[in-house]
Amino acid sequence: MRTIVIMGLLVGLVTAPLPAQAVTGRIEGMASIASRLTAPRQRVRVYDEPGTPPSTPPVVVHPFAGVVMVLESTPALLRLSQPVQHAAMTQHGEHFVPHVLAVTNGTTVAFPNEDPLYHNVFSLSSARSFDLGRYTRGQSKSVRFTRAGVVQIFCHIHADMNAYILVYDHPFFAVPDAQGRFIIEGVPPGDYTLVAWHERVRPIRTPVRVEAGRTATPSVAIPLTDPPANP
Repeated sequence: MRTIVIMGLLVGLVTAPLPAQAVTGRIEGMASIASRLTAPRQRVRVYDEPGTPPSTPPVVVHPFAGVVMVLESTPALLRLSQPVQHAAMTQHGEHFVPHVLAVTNGTTVAFPNEDPLYHNVFSLSSARSFDLGRYTRGQSKSVRFTRAGVVQIFCHIHADMNAYILVYDHPFFAVPDAQGRFIIEGVPPGDYTLVAWHERVRPIRTPVRVEAGRTATPSVAIPLTDPPANP
């Protein structure tokens, strides 16, 4: 601050503050995935006659829609406050859409039914167990998730319907786009482990360093790895 004298009075002139230096960094990476992990699985539609179009058009998803890229929790990440969040997992075409949903701890997830038939939503997972009962098209029920972990979702009526809700204690995660590109913004500087999650393989861990004002560019391959043979 500079000071000048006008008619015997001291007047302070406050100069504009300099732009604050960036105190966080970002991650902009590319993922690749084994083709065997993206092959569609055969399923039988319960209420549609063979040779007739489905009662509800199917949802087309890209190969990375079932992948979540997340930073492994650290004290620096857990100290950051979390806003209240809302999300949705729709019952559409006898599927849960999206098949994989990543949310922060405390998020309320709605389960609207868009099919012209009854569905049921339930889970027996340790991170969150519930049973919403049967309800039909145009109705919706909700669940709040308050514990980090993987929650597997099912329908009592349609045995082949399943999905996953991944609950995290921080918001530093992303689902790659159709080309495998993912972005995680506002990351405090530090050394982290970037985890690639897919339901059919073990988590893939990649070290990544985030610097203030800079962009880290990791590449992550998600191969199909077989579990070790029993001794």
